[in-house]
Amino acid sequence: MTSWRDISVPERSTTITGSRGKSLLSLAVSLGFVAIGVFLFRDPRQMTIAWLCTGFFGLGAAMFAWLLVHPHTLVLDERGFTLSGGLVRAPKTTSWRDVEGFFTYRLPRGGKMVGYNFAPGVRKDTVMAKIVRGLAADRVLPKGWPQSPDKMAETLNAYRAQALAARR
Repeated sequence: MTSWRDISVPERSTTITGSRGKSLLSLAVSLGFVAIGVFLFRDPRQMTIAWLCTGFFGLGAAMFAWLLVHPHTLVLDERGFTLSGGLVRAPKTTSWRDVEGFFTYRLPRGGKMVGYNFAPGVRKDTVMAKIVRGLAADRVLPKGWPQSPDKMAETLNAYRAQALAARR
């Protein structure tokens, strides 16, 4: 296994693991809002907002705690990339030939994500794919990688180009 920085040898697999630091920060923020919700239970007039705050951010805290223990993993090799870990139930492998390229786009309320489009004739029309395609991509990678979305897209495009060139 090599570092994500070593993308010059596509014969080897490269593993990029989700950032535990970002998950820990998100967990702390969620737990802070859970604490606010618990504090609101003291006022009978605030019960509805207390339940909503505690429930919503409690679910978020559970998700971020899970990501601390089981972070997303992206394995790059000469055939394609495999996404596993996190909330992904089964590892999903996508061939480099099936992808047109990776890019970043701004989410409607701020932030960025890494997206990719399938090559013509490869597009899979699932319900989730139609929803995500409305955001300008066929598929997206989850957030929380150690590098920025721009750097992540750059790394994936470079690895993809080298892997495709090596297979010719």
